[in-house]
Amino acid sequence: MQVSPPHSQRQLVSGKVGWGWRQATYPISANFIVAGLVILVVAIAYLLSLDKPTLLAIACILLLVGLAIGIYAARSVVEVCRQNSDYVFSRSQLIGITFYWLVLVAGLSTYPETLVKSFVAIWWILPAAIFTGIASSLALRSGKSQEGLEKKPTIEAVSAEVLNVITYSDQTVLVSPSALSQQPRQFHSLLLIVMGLFFWTMLDFSTNLRAIIAIALTTSGLTGFFTWQAQLRSPEKVLQLRFSGLWGMAADYAIDIKPFSSLSVIKLQEASGELIWMQLSGNNSDITIPLAMTSLTSSTKEDPNQNDQLGQSIRNEFHLAKQETERDSLGMANVLLPQGAGILAGAVFIAIGGLLLFIFPLPTKLDVASAIAWLGVCLVSPAIARFFLQLVATNSLQSDRHRYTANHLHAWEIGTAILLVSAFLSTQTTAKIESLFTFNQSLPLLTLICGWLSISIGVCILAFVRRTPLWNKNY
Repeated sequence: MQVSPPHSQRQLVSGKVGWGWRQATYPISANFIVAGLVILVVAIAYLLSLDKPTLLAIACILLLVGLAIGIYAARSVVEVCRQNSDYVFSRSQLIGITFYWLVLVAGLSTYPETLVKSFVAIWWILPAAIFTGIASSLALRSGKSQEGLEKKPTIEAVSAEVLNVITYSDQTVLVSPSALSQQPRQFHSLLLIVMGLFFWTMLDFSTNLRAIIAIALTTSGLTGFFTWQAQLRSPEKVLQLRFSGLWGMAADYAIDIKPFSSLSVIKLQEASGELIWMQLSGNNSDITIPLAMTSLTSSTKEDPNQNDQLGQSIRNEFHLAKQETERDSLGMANVLLPQGAGILAGAVFIAIGGLLLFIFPLPTKLDVASAIAWLGVCLVSPAIARFFLQLVATNSLQSDRHRYTANHLHAWEIGTAILLVSAFLSTQTTAKIESLFTFNQSLPLLTLICGWLSISIGVCILAFVRRTPLWNKNY
């Protein structure tokens, strides 16, 4: 994600933006085509079983419209890969997605129960066609690019584990994973979020199993939809770590380098050097760089410096000394304890949520309340997860991202309102709101919300453990 620094006028000095973007489009195209075809097959098979020509005609129209939208939207996917940036939805895309979501809400709340499944099947035709159109367009572009590559046999091979190091004329250095490393994961995670809702609304498994699969796919996509970047501003002596993400998953950390004299690479003795941390070390304090930025796995050990590009760049730009040490568990207690506490908290939340969804009864039919609850859980869980991580790991650095949304509604505020609306809608299951049985009939949906929320919070905590710097004061 190539983010412009405060200086508006600058020129590229070295490095290549989006190195490996062509290769990144191959798995992205494959992911989109698989997701699109799976949704299309399930939706169309259900519509064919109804034997209603009118529904099939509507599905064909939506299919053509979706293919056209997907072919047009593929340009933005290619541009994101070229720039190796985080995917940001445009205003028109947000308006379209919001309107389409409201169509689903209106359909679920208006149609008779016998026609709800038919409406939902037709509703899924458009996103499935969009995914298929994006995949087709990317495949055509990739084919043309492959022909060009065959004419240039000397072209440089791209490794998914090589970092992108870019230097600009204003003495700003940007370090991020290559496009081939993070762009397929980013778009694959976006598809997982959509597939979570698809599993909940379309598949005819048992309700408990369907709820667990839906939230597992959704949270995997929510936490996987991110890119990271280290921005090294040597004139200001500031190291800015930036994580993109949806609905509170994003974070910015601006670290003043002046108090630190070295950048240490620390290996845990008990792990035979397999667990490695990178720390900014000074006389009074240490800051541990997030594991998500330092734990690039390597299939070969021929070049031990290949995975230390981030460390080399930081040391060179800020003139820090290099230290390599091995410590035991006691010596790493200031890192292992908060990270271990975060992992334990995340595991507890996941276990509680799984038990709730597996043991207790859940809503047996698809309704608007459960669909709204799914969205509300996605919006509110990152903020709750970050709050609990601060409780169990008090030396975690707080993100600077909140200042950018000071004058806007936060995602968790919108999510809380959505969950309240969902809970209110669940009370409408009886003819009379004053009925004594209203709560008992609302209990399955409340159980679903609590289970989904608990699992989502746990997964988000595990993600934040890997993306949050730790601060430790030296006594």
